[in-house]
Amino acid sequence: MTADEVAGLPCRLVVRDLGCGPLPEVMLRRLAAEPGVACLWGRGWGGVLLMSRPLVVASTLRALDAVPALESEVGRPGFSAASDAIGASDAVGGGWVGWVDYAGAARFGFYDHLLHWDESTRRWRFEALVSAGRVEQLRAREAMLRGLLGAGGGTPAAGDASGTDSSWWAGTFDGADQPDHLRAVERAIGLIRDGQLYQANVCTRLAAPFGGSPAGLFAAAASSLNPAYGAFVDGAERAVASFSPELFLRRDGRQLTSSPIKGTRPRAELTGVVHAATPADDGARQLRGSAKDAAENVMIVDLMRNDLGRVCVPGSIRVPDLLRIEAHPGVWHLVSTVTGRLRPDVGDGELLASAFPPGSVTGAPKHRAIQVIAALESSERGVYTGAIGFVSPVAGLRFNVAIRTFEIGGGRIELGVGGGVTADSVPMAEWRECLQKATPLLAALGAGVTRSLARPAPRPSAGQLAGGLLETMLAVDGRVLRLADHLSRLDLSCRELYGMPLPAEATALVRAALVRESAGSGRLALRLVLAPPRAAPGELPAGPQLRVSVSVAPVPPARSRLRTVGRAGGLWRHKWAQRSGFSAAEQAGAPRFDAPLFVAADGTALETSRGNLFLIQDDGALVTPPLRDDLLPGVTRRAVLDLARGDGREVELRAFGVPELHRAACVFWTSSLSGAVPVVEVDGVALRCQVPVPTELAARLELGTG
Repeated sequence: MTADEVAGLPCRLVVRDLGCGPLPEVMLRRLAAEPGVACLWGRGWGGVLLMSRPLVVASTLRALDAVPALESEVGRPGFSAASDAIGASDAVGGGWVGWVDYAGAARFGFYDHLLHWDESTRRWRFEALVSAGRVEQLRAREAMLRGLLGAGGGTPAAGDASGTDSSWWAGTFDGADQPDHLRAVERAIGLIRDGQLYQANVCTRLAAPFGGSPAGLFAAAASSLNPAYGAFVDGAERAVASFSPELFLRRDGRQLTSSPIKGTRPRAELTGVVHAATPADDGARQLRGSAKDAAENVMIVDLMRNDLGRVCVPGSIRVPDLLRIEAHPGVWHLVSTVTGRLRPDVGDGELLASAFPPGSVTGAPKHRAIQVIAALESSERGVYTGAIGFVSPVAGLRFNVAIRTFEIGGGRIELGVGGGVTADSVPMAEWRECLQKATPLLAALGAGVTRSLARPAPRPSAGQLAGGLLETMLAVDGRVLRLADHLSRLDLSCRELYGMPLPAEATALVRAALVRESAGSGRLALRLVLAPPRAAPGELPAGPQLRVSVSVAPVPPARSRLRTVGRAGGLWRHKWAQRSGFSAAEQAGAPRFDAPLFVAADGTALETSRGNLFLIQDDGALVTPPLRDDLLPGVTRRAVLDLARGDGREVELRAFGVPELHRAACVFWTSSLSGAVPVVEVDGVALRCQVPVPTELAARLELGTG
């Protein structure tokens, strides 16, 4: 049979009650050796659907329009009306089941029968699309499946009596490159700041050795994770096991529904993380109060409205549910729903193609986001971030977004993870979100990750938290340079560390202090200190307190001599008000050296006590380390990168050691008060420094451009 022969084939739906039997994971193991086995698992599918032995396999979306024609009678009955179960409103019967990968390559099998597990009744049904030429074969399949259900006693506790070896093993996961991901996230942030897009979904990939039965893996993990839109498809050369929480598209008649997910927080029972002055499990509350996540979600809702609008009846698009909080394995998600009515001239293949790839895993605007993803990600996504589902003449169309998805083949198992990046994303937070999403999946497999991936996030010291946060800003002739970027950084730190936003009056306090202290011209330094929220026992904490002081800005140094100092780790991507460690390091090198240059245990030259470090290569490329936990995301650093990108200068975000400083054409550090300061010496050895800091760059930093 071919896909064309499936189109319009007269058939009728038969639903037969098979009674109780083994749990779905047991039945999947018993069918694991059948050719083309597939399983859709979760409430989004209406229970668990088990299929095998497809009549035909197709590799184009056009095949989805080739569906049988339902009729009340088809040739010789074969199945007597008396033997048919009374109408099951959630019946699927059969149809095309498979995937479209992120690049648009498709694999679908057409199944004319399946087993359907109803979770509410805990009973099995045999469902079939009976055509005239398949009556006897389907009778035989029903008898075989009925017998398989009864194998081993037919109770939910029954073991696997099929003789099929469904055992499997997965090794230790590795492969995700943290520096590469941090670099990709920061480059995406730069493009967003340039106005090229609003959001981009940046992903990475974990991998491990694998042996045994992919179906056995899915059976074991699905029973513990209980995904909303789980799916398994054995595609011969590779198998796909998805534990997705997300609905991409659903068509009931001509009614369409999409429920994009954007916004994630870990659940406290998974992480045990407790923020200062907040309850133990505040992930849902934080997600509900996150302006970033809400904006991200709304952007994707608008994108889906646009995608569906191309194929729906004009005026039929609705958003009946916006920013709903849902619990999923290990995480909280922010979910919205978009609906519309499909035009009568649009088939399922065109529908899927018009909205593909899913907006929640690309970004906005979608076309530019897809281009950015191709440039930033170092590996192909495969089926991950594609879609898996079915098209049925009985139940319409349903596809998940293929996230939380393993791909298995060639002795390897791979897992893609990622998240949406916006202008105020924090690279290390995006990296950890990837690991948070992977954690419950790997736990369900009993698999671990390499030591580098398992390394816990550094925690702030009690002294750092108690001392609060700091922003130091420069005002020139009455104007604060990059005030919005300074306050945005402070707000992100305040939310992460104290679970509260920056007080709304911050901008007004800064401007009032400047007016009060300023003579209206010259260079002034503003010091904004945020004291952490405090509460008496039994009382709710008060919000953080702000203090602003103004003084004459110091004259920027003409050059700088640095002394290397080891940094043992810790959390340095927040600007702490407690500066004693920095002061001690500076005093230890005085008067011979101007400032310490902190070097990480891995040999990376990080930053000085006053600002971020840059070098310029002989070819003119600008290089600075990518942001990580032991590096401050400097506001002036960001301005330098913006200016360089706008000028067309090549920018590299990569780690480098002290020896590379001696080979560079120019080395400098940046801060808000000093601008760009050339480095002429490190540890008493003069640097090559044949090229000074570009004069135009220094001048533009002082003007506040970039």
